Formats: sequence, C-alpha cells, structure tokens
Amino acid sequence: MTEPIEKQENEEKEQEDKKQDALTQHILRAAGLSSDDLMSFQYVFRDAASNLCMRLGNYTSLKFTTDVQSLDTLKANQITQAIGTEALLIYFNSDHWGDDVIFVLDATLVELATEVFFGASEPMVTNRNGRPFSPVECKVGATFGKLLAYALDGVFGIGDGSLLIFKQTCKAQEFNAETFNQSQMFSCTLGVKCGEVETRVNILMPRSCHRPIQEAVTRALRTPAKRTDPLWAKRLKQEVSRSRVHIEAFIQQGSMTLNELSTLKVGQILPLPANAVKKIKLRSGNKSLYKCSLGKIGTSFSIRVTNPIDEEEEMIDELVHV
Repeated sequence: MTEPIEKQENEEKEQEDKKQDALTQHILRAAGLSSDDLMSFQYVFRDAASNLCMRLGNYTSLKFTTDVQSLDTLKANQITQAIGTEALLIYFNSDHWGDDVIFVLDATLVELATEVFFGASEPMVTNRNGRPFSPVECKVGATFGKLLAYALDGVFGIGDGSLLIFKQTCKAQEFNAETFNQSQMFSCTLGVKCGEVETRVNILMPRSCHRPIQEAVTRALRTPAKRTDPLWAKRLKQEVSRSRVHIEAFIQQGSMTLNELSTLKVGQILPLPANAVKKIKLRSGNKSLYKCSLGKIGTSFSIRVTNPIDEEEEMIDELVHV
C-alpha cells in the first residue's frame, strides 16, 4: 500500500522539479540569457581572477595563478554539497545583486593564504586531520575574501567597493540549510595555484545576479579600455561574433475578442491594416528590437530597418489604443 503512495509522491516531486526548471529557464530568458549562455561569462570571471592575482601580489612575492573551473546553477541540495564540511564561508551583502554572496574557501586555500601572507618562501600545506580554523586563519580568510570582492567589483561594479559589503565569516559546519533562504544560486569555481599547491574558491551568487552581470558585460564592451585585462574585450567580442540568435519579422494584425479567436477556421481571410507594410517589427526571443517596412528585392521580399523600438513608448501607445 505504501509503494503506490511513495511512487505518486516521487512523480509529483519530479513534476514540481520540472516546473521549477522551466521557471528558471524562463527567468534566464527574460534576463536575456539561457543556461548555455552562463558559460560565456567565463571570460568575465577570468578577468576578475586576473585582478585577484594582481591584488595578491601586494601581500606576497610568490606567484598565484587562477582560472575558471566551472560555472553552474545549483539547486538547494547542490548548494549544501558545494559548501561541504571543511571550508570557510565569507558572507557579503550585495544590494545590487539582490541577496547575499558567499565565498567558499577550501581549507587548503585558507592554510595556503595564511602561510604566504606571513612570509613563507615556499608554500607548504599539511594534512589538517579535521583541525578547526584558528582565529588567525579566519582573519586571513576574510582578508582573502575581501581581495576577491574588490576584484569582482572591478569587473561587475564601478570600482568603488560598493558591490560587495563584508558581512561575516563562519565555518562550513555552521551553515544551516534549513534556514537558508536561497533555493538556487549561480556558482563560479575558481582554481587557485601557488607553487605546487592547487586549491579552489567557490563563488556562490544569488540567482538575481544574472541581469546585473549581463549589464556589466554590456558596459564593459562599450568601455574596454578600463578593463584590467587588455585581451578581455577582444575575447568577449569573439564570443559575441560566434553567438547565433533567431530573429523573425512580424505584422501586428490588431486585436480580437476571445470569442472571435475561438471561431477562427482554416481558410479564413483576415484583413490587415492599410499601413501594414510599414508596421512590421523585427524581434528576437519575443523581444521587439526594430520597426521595419516591407519591400521587395527582385522576386524576394525584404524588410528595411527604420527605427529602434522604444519599449516605454510602445507600452504607452498600446494603453492609449486599447
């Protein structure tokens, strides 16, 4: 008797997960992104990684290298897995991104940073065997987190340190998944290497950060000279040049009542406005981009792009003519 009930509960959970996945994709598309587009941000985070290495150079003569290992969208259970049990969590408040940002510093990274910040000539990491973080290690971890926060601010903010405001430091064992209010997060894992020691830091960002990140990318493309990495704009433009999007031109017929729509039949002819050929719009992903007019080149139909569409003006026109 319990098996059919459990099966039904599992099916309901799968359906709910599918709905959440569909909702997530819808949110990303509404922000101008798809899940595939997240990977295109790796060049942006690499710029932040380069910025971090430059800042670490003020604390040690040893050379650090960093690179993007992965970009993912994590669900609630995956967030807990990403945090683990042997890590130091650095919390930052971000009004611009809509919620808290968490840096998950691997235990090896905390020990490495402590060693080099205190003048070690060669990085050496020992087996912790579950040893808790000392107050000094927590302080060094917070300093490392602030350096990373400034690096991110240099890419996604305006460079004044206001993007991420330090909040608190805590150990992974103190993380409470039940009281955590974010069901999904955007994750960027940076690999960190110094000498023979390799470790990582995981940047967990609220789902609402996608739109601000996209806006930051747009700003950076307009002002590439201000970036810390001179190759950054070139790489981004290469990504943009390779990205393909579907476009469509459409004529707005007007409006119908639901009753008229329900009685439409195959073969029925619908009249178009007299100025329909001058009322064509070009859109991509359900977002109207340009006003166009219809014409012909030889035997082929063509459209001439006339003006970009002002969404606010369009909305006012629709309200006036309803």
